Amino acid sequence: MSKSHDPLFAEERRKHPLIGFFLLLILLIVATLTVINGINNSRVDLLRETVTVPNLPASLEGFRILHISDLHGLYFGQHQEQLKAALGGARYDIVCVTGDITGPDGDMGAFLEMMKLFKDKPVYFIPGDEDPSPLIATPHGSLDARADYIQQAEQAGAVYLDAPVKITRGKHTLWLAPEWIYTLDYEASETAYQKRLAELKAEEASPERDAAISAVNYQMNQLIRIRQARRETLETDVHVALTHHPLQTAALQSLQEWTASENDGYIRTISLVLAGHYVGGQWRLPGIGAIRAPLSAGTGNNGWFPEDQKIMGLSNVMGIPQYISPGLGTSAAIDLPPIRIFNTPAVTVITLTGRLLR
Repeated sequence: MSKSHDPLFAEERRKHPLIGFFLLLILLIVATLTVINGINNSRVDLLRETVTVPNLPASLEGFRILHISDLHGLYFGQHQEQLKAALGGARYDIVCVTGDITGPDGDMGAFLEMMKLFKDKPVYFIPGDEDPSPLIATPHGSLDARADYIQQAEQAGAVYLDAPVKITRGKHTLWLAPEWIYTLDYEASETAYQKRLAELKAEEASPERDAAISAVNYQMNQLIRIRQARRETLETDVHVALTHHPLQTAALQSLQEWTASENDGYIRTISLVLAGHYVGGQWRLPGIGAIRAPLSAGTGNNGWFPEDQKIMGLSNVMGIPQYISPGLGTSAAIDLPPIRIFNTPAVTVITLTGRLLR
């Protein structure tokens, strides 16, 4: 007689209650960490840093810069309430934004909302690598060569920093400028623009030609503003350079050699470089730090597990201080899903001092 296959007589399987308990515990831990991370990402930290500037004029002692980077079109509350709360009663003289300000398709809503927080403070900004091009050389319904988002920011009161800007305190001057102008070959650029303008004017009239001429005219006007700043600059002036991509050792060395040589006598030193782009590594592990950074960070090991000093905070290379903002948003350059993990968005108040710090 064969064995019955009736399930009523099948042997009851043994249950393992510990497996279910551990699965539930893991799910609970993941859910808790997700909630904590979500809370962290919805708020903004206010960091503080002090930078020594040798021979800083007394009138610029304690000058404060609010450094913001990598907004990426994000809202921290409908009207940026969380950013406002983070700033609280913080004191600062100017606001510097080092790029990646727009959202999808160049949307400026979040940036314009942020601008309302700074009605009584000057705001200076540069574009980032994930922002649209600041200049348009193709037909776009206007002869203004500036991109729409640049115009929107300026209409809201921000200053597009495409040439040096002079800030005076007492009898002394602090210059803000995009980093690239310090190694600009003015004469070569002027010759190239003049040649291009002559070529365009020789072409048959068309919307394409007119748009290209508008862009070249803007660039030539930009050179005039840069030259005027050079004429006004004294060797005792303080210089703060803005760049989106942090400068690596080779670039900082080149910058130092250029500005200390006879190539360009209008400046002898950069007092501070402000940068962004790395967003603190985007994903961070407690006790370990960033998981990955862009290869441009010069981290070695293909960008994995970089040292924090290479991707965020204050460092000093070749005698030039550089502060890299932890940023507010996420970067496509890091090749990680676009969410910050254990990496609270942050802005920084940087104070200039002539005192040596321990």
